[in-house]
Amino acid sequence: MNDDAPTAEAVAVTGNEITYVGDAAGAAALVGDNTEVFDLGGDTLLPGFVSGHDHIVASGWTTRGVSLFGIETLEEALAAIKKYADENPDEELILGYGFNQVSYGGWPTKEDLDSVVSDRPAFILDFTIHDVWMNSKAFEAGKVDPDEPDQVPGVMFWQRDAEGKQTGIGIEFQWATAFRNAGAWDAAASIPDIQKRLYDQAVKTGLTAVHVPLIAMPTVTDLSLSTEDEKLALAHLHELEKAGELTLRTFVATGFKDPTAKADDIVAHTVELREKYDSDMLRIWGIKIHPEGNWSSQTAWMMDPYTDGTRGAAAIEGPMITSVYLQANRAGLPVGTHVDGSQTVRNTVNAIMTARGAGYDVPNNLLHHYFWVSDKDHETVIENEIMVNTTPIFHVDWEAQDVNALDLLGRARVEATFARYSSLMALGHNVSISSDVPSAPIDLIGPLLNVEIAMTLRDPFNDESKPFPLSRKPASLHEALKAITIYPAQQQAMEDKIGTIEVGKYADLVVLDQDIEGVEPRNISGIKVLGTVMNGQFTHREGL
Repeated sequence: MNDDAPTAEAVAVTGNEITYVGDAAGAAALVGDNTEVFDLGGDTLLPGFVSGHDHIVASGWTTRGVSLFGIETLEEALAAIKKYADENPDEELILGYGFNQVSYGGWPTKEDLDSVVSDRPAFILDFTIHDVWMNSKAFEAGKVDPDEPDQVPGVMFWQRDAEGKQTGIGIEFQWATAFRNAGAWDAAASIPDIQKRLYDQAVKTGLTAVHVPLIAMPTVTDLSLSTEDEKLALAHLHELEKAGELTLRTFVATGFKDPTAKADDIVAHTVELREKYDSDMLRIWGIKIHPEGNWSSQTAWMMDPYTDGTRGAAAIEGPMITSVYLQANRAGLPVGTHVDGSQTVRNTVNAIMTARGAGYDVPNNLLHHYFWVSDKDHETVIENEIMVNTTPIFHVDWEAQDVNALDLLGRARVEATFARYSSLMALGHNVSISSDVPSAPIDLIGPLLNVEIAMTLRDPFNDESKPFPLSRKPASLHEALKAITIYPAQQQAMEDKIGTIEVGKYADLVVLDQDIEGVEPRNISGIKVLGTVMNGQFTHREGL
């Protein structure tokens, strides 16, 4: 992945550092009595993969209980939930994840859920983990008042029927307090086990570093609670680092999703943490602003309306976004923003340009997701080299996202403004691609899965999948591989230490079981990772 020397025959590692890159004869001359030698027989060695966006420190709470992924009807979903509840009579709460209102033909209700679980609270997360389906017992255990006000109307709210009664769906973490009240979250007890399980799975896919754009926990909408949970999680990671047991370089953005919080408070909190955690193994990167919901539930803020005439809304609007960028960039901290809707893209691009105009040179401010982008903002991003992260699987026909996009915004806007990350990649723009766990399940975390989708624009799990949108062009293998190596390394300001195989960089490497250049794009996600090396040590080894 080094443009000046695209390929080599051999690599040598001494300690945690790459000490030779070149031909086989040169490497052979370095072999000593204690040298371990691997002949890959034509298979591929790459830089260790870098995730630009995965919430894997503490997000395992989102995949407890029954999985509804792959289930396409409400009747099948209810049957699966009933089966799980019947088989687990001792569980005080019935939890689940993966419901999809698009596949079901509409939003389910608490009465639907009551029909299969009436004796215990049940909380079922949707496939993005932003929204929750609850039964009547969950409303009771969560201490939800029937007249509870919406945290942010149009963004964080309870769905209600024509009579104003709660239907059973909490949108965009409106449900988080009820979830905690019902006893579904215990940070101190949960984080160590969750972190180990998720990291163990991540290293098997070749990951050696991860950007965590807020530690996803059900306290995220309350700054006073989320900051304490962040401190718990970071203290745990630091203990692993000191013991030499941290298996991924971890770059964390503090989270800003509380609509009542102030910019100076989140910046001060982040600066304080950065002073404590600032190593190449564990670092506070900056701040992640999460101002809105998802376009798929119409809680992302659009410049032009959805097909039903609404525009969505945001909990954190333009002036506050700009204030955070100005204050954070002044302190030398980058900021990334969740930009689902075109209006939030506009607000964030304006904020980045305002900070640059004020003289703050922070090149790795980030746009996360980049779903719906106007011509004007797309051009500004290109001209000013604003870095982007996205999740390819959310742009294709996986989980009926194509159907939802066409229904909610129409064919013309899909083809004009959706999934424009692919055109950035064609230009050699800095784009990282990742899975956004837990909005995608942990078993989809593989970087090669994202490479395949970027190169095909198709759902890798569906043989009948068609490229979507029709106007986009697939990425080349080289650009897709850059999006999981050097580009996310640059986003973390680590490009001088990781992201390419060069002498003097950390020995972060991944071994594949095939020559990736000879594999058809639709088969890339099936390539097996034989070994993952981070800091000169195997974190995963199978078949070497």
